[in-house]
Amino acid sequence: MARDNERSESSRNTGDTTCVVTGSLTGPDANSTDFELNVEAPAFERYDVIGEIERGGQGVIYKAIDKRLPREVAIKVLHPGHCGNEVVANGLANEARVMSYLSHPNITPIFESGVSKGGRPYYVMKYIDGTTLAKVLAKGDVPPPLCLKIFADICQAMAYAHSRGVIHLDLKPQNVMVGQFGEVHVMDWGLARFAEKPPPIILSHGWAESVEPGKRINGTLSYMSPEQARGEPLTTATDVFGLGAILCEIILGHAPYVADSCRKLFRRARKASMPETLSGLDESETDRVLVRLAKKCLAVDPRDRPQDAIAVAQEVADYQSSAFERVESDMNRFFELSLDLFCIADTHGYFRRVNENFTRVLGYSKSELLARPFLDFVIEEDKENTLDRMSVLSQGQHVVRFRNRYISAYGSIVTLEWMAKSISGEGLVFAVARDVSQSLA
Repeated sequence: MARDNERSESSRNTGDTTCVVTGSLTGPDANSTDFELNVEAPAFERYDVIGEIERGGQGVIYKAIDKRLPREVAIKVLHPGHCGNEVVANGLANEARVMSYLSHPNITPIFESGVSKGGRPYYVMKYIDGTTLAKVLAKGDVPPPLCLKIFADICQAMAYAHSRGVIHLDLKPQNVMVGQFGEVHVMDWGLARFAEKPPPIILSHGWAESVEPGKRINGTLSYMSPEQARGEPLTTATDVFGLGAILCEIILGHAPYVADSCRKLFRRARKASMPETLSGLDESETDRVLVRLAKKCLAVDPRDRPQDAIAVAQEVADYQSSAFERVESDMNRFFELSLDLFCIADTHGYFRRVNENFTRVLGYSKSELLARPFLDFVIEEDKENTLDRMSVLSQGQHVVRFRNRYISAYGSIVTLEWMAKSISGEGLVFAVARDVSQSLA
């Protein structure tokens, strides 16, 4: 599914009120749309429209089939109510130019742009079969590591955009798509602009300012930085606030600003007033490193935030790396301190790793145990049964309380009782054994 960001939609964040602003500094009560909802789909020479995905105040998104290539696509078309509105038409065209300029795995690719048979500008993009991050989070059962991976992908997409001089200006969970296979796409670049002057390649393709004269505010109030709410100059640090807002929702389940009306949200956004959110972050059980990052990104003064998404992405990557190292260290300690015999073997019949208890029980050094097939240590009468259990493991089944006998380095017979599980697709077996020789005596 592809999405259009421009209009209000229900949300659990603000008492079932989400306020999307396209207006003046006086602060709207709500954003309304008076256009007819059931408008005939446009016709295209190359595409057969299947149906409407979503519509907003400025554009309508359709799902379609490409007649020339075997693929589904999403087509964003200018809303019929804006035909002849040069400012809005420029905005749609600029969105296509920005997205085509940003070639990144986490940014939806653009295939082409043009004008429909009915004279409505459009662009064609990849169809994403998935759901929004907002809906993913609303389920409330997403494992924290998956949430962190999604957030890391968002940061990587925005780090690339910032490296190309582009700022998004409407980052929020509703504008992030999570595909069926976990792929992440930052969507809805309709408010995007260049932090400085657009590069020559963009100017040569007809870039036109899409903002009407006078100070205007555009974006979603629940996630909006104070400088954006006040109509002040916007920089990459503005997007950093948006990243902090997404991380806040991942941690707490709601956006930084919570209120029961758009007017109240507007006042909160202008002052960056979020006392409940900041105290909620402090009281949450989330790792302090992520809490500090969220609060730093949500700083009132843009100069107190990381200056761009590149810095945020690096902090997230460093955290992920250190978290992996901590888990690996804990696993190593458990592996060696356990009283049981722990090992990792492969389906080819070799130990890949054994803990010290193998040496203690069997008398062989680790290097000896790893250098030879483990069947070499099993007594002849038990080799066939051991091979049979390995076959069961290779088929993805577990092995429970299997016993076989080993010849120790001292010539004695040691009976081990095993619990084992194979790792699908890895060709590895994780197993734990216990010496039960004395219980059989």
